Amino acid sequence: MKVIFPLAERRFPCLKTCTHHTLQSPRPCKAGPTLAHLLEPLCQLPVSEFIFLVNYQSHEIRSYIDANHNEMSVSFVEQTGNKGLGYTVSLASDYVSREPVLIVDPDAMLDIDWVSFSKSEYSTIAVRRVIDERPYGLVELREGRVGCLIQKPRRTDLMLAGCYFVRESKMLFECLHDLIQAGRRWRGEYQLTDALQKMIELGVEMQVQEVESVDPEQSPSELGNFFDTHLHPLNGVLGLKHVKALTA
Repeated sequence: MKVIFPLAERRFPCLKTCTHHTLQSPRPCKAGPTLAHLLEPLCQLPVSEFIFLVNYQSHEIRSYIDANHNEMSVSFVEQTGNKGLGYTVSLASDYVSREPVLIVDPDAMLDIDWVSFSKSEYSTIAVRRVIDERPYGLVELREGRVGCLIQKPRRTDLMLAGCYFVRESKMLFECLHDLIQAGRRWRGEYQLTDALQKMIELGVEMQVQEVESVDPEQSPSELGNFFDTHLHPLNGVLGLKHVKALTA
C-alpha cells in the first residue's frame, strides 16, 4: 500500500483573504504539527512509500520529514498551479503500480482504526454526518454501498471526511487522466470525487466508514479551535473525531 498526501491543495475557503495566494504548510498543534498526528499511526502500517504532493513552498514539509521520519520511503512530487484535488492526486500515478492507495487530507484529524480501514475488503470512503450539507461534497448510499458522490446535493447528510482507501488504484488514475484529457472540471477544478464516481459507474463497489465529530461551522468552541490551530499554532487543536464500525 502507498499513502498519498495531497498537500499542494491545502487551502481554507473560509480564510480566503489570508490564504488565497499562499497555500498552507502543516501548522503545529499543541502536541506537534498536524502532519505528525497522521504520520505517527500510519507509520505502523505496511506502507511501501509515502507520496507527498506539494507546491513550490514545500521546504517546511521536506525539512520536517528529514528531521523526524528519515527512515520512511518518501517521494515528493511538485505541482504548479491550483487545478483541483483530482489533478493533484493524478500526479502520483507514476509512483503507483497496482497496489492499493490511501489518500489522506492533511487536515483530516481522524481518531480512526487505520489498520481496519486499510484492510477493508472494498474501497472505503471516510464520512461523517452533518446537519447543514450545503458546504460539503457528500455521499449517497444505495443498499449499504456508495451509490453516488455529488459536490453539493440536498438529499443526503453524509459528508466526505477527507480519507479514501482505494484498492483499484490503476482504475482510479485512469479515470483521473480521462477527466483531465476531457477537460471536465467543476468550478474550474478537477475533482477526485468525479473519478471515484466514474469508478462506481464502471462497477467498483465502495463502502463507507462513518466518523463522528463536531462540525466547526456549528460549534463556536470548535470554530475557535480551528482558528487557534491554523492561525495561532501554539494555542489550540481541533477536536479529534471518533469512528463507528464499518457500515455493512
